Amino acid sequence: MPLRAEYTLHQSDLAEFLAAPVWEETNGGPLSVLSALARLDVDPWAEAARLAALPRDAAASALSAILRRLPGDTPDAADVGMIANRLVELLPSGGSATTTDDGEAGRVRSRIPAGNRLRVKGAARYWLILILLVLLIVSMRSGFWS
Repeated sequence: MPLRAEYTLHQSDLAEFLAAPVWEETNGGPLSVLSALARLDVDPWAEAARLAALPRDAAASALSAILRRLPGDTPDAADVGMIANRLVELLPSGGSATTTDDGEAGRVRSRIPAGNRLRVKGAARYWLILILLVLLIVSMRSGFWS
């Protein structure tokens, strides 16, 4: 089963930034930007798109503030600033093309064209009603309701 579009990084111009290692954790594994933002309950794609729309200095400052909020052992403030500067260089210049259908930055557009979404929803309702009807008939024939 393929992943939903918003969970596929390879289609996003934010992929390099979100997959970039921030620093090495105490267990020896790298902490990615995506994981760091998710730990803070921040939507990684929306935040990355927001940062991409900012000037580089402002984006680095905002990212530094975010990284300092991470729980556990974090590097010194000067080191966090250098890390943020390195990571901001991976953001697309002038903002991200990764947006939702309603224009909100941060998510990949759905693969289903807007005109076909109503047909997909209608077909799903049709199949749901058909399945419920078949289950009702089978349960009535088996004596379940008597």
